[in-house]
Amino acid sequence: MALTRMFSSSLLLAFVATQATAAEIDEIFRTQDTNGDNALSVEEARAAAPADFRAIDRGAKGYISADDIAAWTVSESKSDMAWPAQALAAISKSTLEMWDGNHDGKVTEQEYTEAAVALMLLADTDGDRRVSREELQRFRGEPVKP
Repeated sequence: MALTRMFSSSLLLAFVATQATAAEIDEIFRTQDTNGDNALSVEEARAAAPADFRAIDRGAKGYISADDIAAWTVSESKSDMAWPAQALAAISKSTLEMWDGNHDGKVTEQEYTEAAVALMLLADTDGDRRVSREELQRFRGEPVKP
């Protein structure tokens, strides 16, 4: 289920396409916090990225295109979400540009992995290169219990 891996794969699309629920965040930690320390590390993000890459790479071409991103965005959106074509194209293009390290118009698995780690680290407010459940909740707009 790509939605539960969305944190490591595409925070940008996660913000646009869905709102994270507490259950989705629980699923992210259940599947990605492989050492059970209640934090997502750079290593865990790197380990999750290949499966996420394959989920987005339609046709298993070995790279992600803007069309792949658009199709994945629609498939991961809530069923009542309608995407205006212009908005979907703009989001897909911007996401591709963000992930495409060498700017050749295609995102390789390596480029995707580096982008996933960089995006994960945006949620790391204390700078320890690990993202706690609370950091992820705040970053994704979920209320955090005191």
